[in-house]
Amino acid sequence: MKWLNRLAALLFGMISVGLIRDFLDKHTVVIFDKEEDQDEEMDDIVNLKPENYDNAMDLRGAPTHVCPCGCNIFNVKVIFNENEIATYFLDMECANCGSLATAPTPVDHIEGLDN
Repeated sequence: MKWLNRLAALLFGMISVGLIRDFLDKHTVVIFDKEEDQDEEMDDIVNLKPENYDNAMDLRGAPTHVCPCGCNIFNVKVIFNENEIATYFLDMECANCGSLATAPTPVDHIEGLDN
């Protein structure tokens, strides 16, 4: 009976090691340090603007949702009504480079174009 228990434990261990090895082959394991993440302070949204406007362009005219610099975050002026965006101005500024662009509207959506 002792040998049967030992054999069962050995088989269980070998199966477990095989499953773990198979899991690690298929997946990437990332070790995350909570303390390291908490040390980094997030910038306030007020600081989400370009440091200088040397590379800024005037792209107004054709609606866009991505700036040529690659940024998809824009500063837009909006009007709220009953806790929802009721109106937004079409002039927007890229948060990364400061380029002026035209905000897209639902009418500007073209079927078949993703992003």
